[in-house]
Amino acid sequence: MHSAPAVTYPVGRCRFHAGLLAGLLVLGAGVLVAWVQHDDAIAMRHAAAGLLWLVCALAAVRLWWRFPTGSLTWDGQLWIWAGEGGEPYPVALSMTLDSQTALLLRLQADGAPSLWVWLEQRRAPGRWLPCRRAVFGPKPPATVTDPGWVAP
Repeated sequence: MHSAPAVTYPVGRCRFHAGLLAGLLVLGAGVLVAWVQHDDAIAMRHAAAGLLWLVCALAAVRLWWRFPTGSLTWDGQLWIWAGEGGEPYPVALSMTLDSQTALLLRLQADGAPSLWVWLEQRRAPGRWLPCRRAVFGPKPPATVTDPGWVAP
């Protein structure tokens, strides 16, 4: 059995991710409004809950805005992450969420914290299926630390 062909895919902020965050924020705001309407008088706890919702909303927007951008390359043997303005390095990839038009992936390099990235079909429609084949296809034995690896 052969592995998927080499492919490079652009990575950036994802509309699907933004939609998930927006949906959760709207749901939280709806629950907060229903709670306030259900009580007879607005109390300090309502203001505290509203402030907490606002802090969470700002954190969600900041998280989305600062999501990693760059490119992810499958060279036939290794996944290589190249962040915007950074040096490329090999990573182990694991798929976390698949919505058919967006993938949430966790990238792990030796000795580094996990990096979460979104791949979205609209960024490169012509390379979407080859990229999915590489993500889901059979892989050679995973070795993130490859002494012979040289940055392209």
